Amino acid sequence: MKRFVWLVRNEFKLALTAVPIQLIAIFQPTLMYVLMATIMVTPTFDMRVVDSSAPEQEDLLTAMAEVGSPIGVRYINPILVDADEPIESQVVSIENYGVELTAVQHYGYIDSNVVKNYRNRLTASVLNMWNQNLGGRAVTIEQYPWMPEEIPYITYFGMALLPTAAFIAAAMIGGYLTAQEFEFETITEYRLSPLGFGWVLAARLTRLVLTGLFAASFLMLATGLITGRWPSALWPIYLALLPVTVVAGCLGMLAGLLLRSTLPTFVIALGSGFGCWLLGDGFGLAAGFNRTYEAVSRFTPNAHVVELTFPYYYFGYLVGDPGQSVGMLLLMCVVILTVVTLVYRQRVRAQQG
Repeated sequence: MKRFVWLVRNEFKLALTAVPIQLIAIFQPTLMYVLMATIMVTPTFDMRVVDSSAPEQEDLLTAMAEVGSPIGVRYINPILVDADEPIESQVVSIENYGVELTAVQHYGYIDSNVVKNYRNRLTASVLNMWNQNLGGRAVTIEQYPWMPEEIPYITYFGMALLPTAAFIAAAMIGGYLTAQEFEFETITEYRLSPLGFGWVLAARLTRLVLTGLFAASFLMLATGLITGRWPSALWPIYLALLPVTVVAGCLGMLAGLLLRSTLPTFVIALGSGFGCWLLGDGFGLAAGFNRTYEAVSRFTPNAHVVELTFPYYYFGYLVGDPGQSVGMLLLMCVVILTVVTLVYRQRVRAQQG
């Protein structure tokens, strides 16, 4: 056991041989989250309305204020402006077309997605006005919220990045260090080691698991500080992330053993990390997309971790099948551990020259 501890300490010392790579691997997902959080669209839009003498103006403003989620924030913040003010993003003016007044939306220099969001909000406001004018014939919509309050999407985005942060840190560092040993020919030391190769693999994997969990913890901290939303429990999240770090660490080492070159190993680790994120519930629960996407997501560890993590951010509500997710994660670990062990034995221990 003492020799194993020394091996683990040596693995952490190897960080000094590739400091930039270590920093990129650990902090890149958190940096991406912080940048995305600053540009991500918020539910409430400031909508400018030209102040006019039209009697319908007050009805329009009231209808705008009513557009929103029954358990969350309003979607529109109406602001009255003068007619001669320049159009920065958009402005709604009540104009007379023949015998009827029409709400006309004018846009500034903004992208098509924002135009769509502004247009949908105005449409919802007009539908509210129309429904109110129907009186007893109005359409009644009963909404039954699934949760006690609406949680901003930015919280889900951060939660779904947790397995990605752990994956990228473990895969990139594991792959880079393994490939570097062949490039610097330090792999000879492991070939001459009196310890079995299983101890060497276990030491590196231990270091990668701890590093991956640290990267996820850093992202979790950033998510909490930005959104104000913290998980209700930590240990179940770390247990869910543990298989991801094992799978990613083994995948990185496997790439390093097979390619023996740092650059392609780096690219594969980074690409596989973001690939699992995109295909594994990165932008929403797979059940909300088509069946093909949902079926593919079952083969990524990220999707299972997101579903296991979901209850600790969303009031204890379960999604998916927790038992199936745990089973798939354990199966992935067993398969990748078996493969990397066989490849390590063939590439390192069986080649003494």
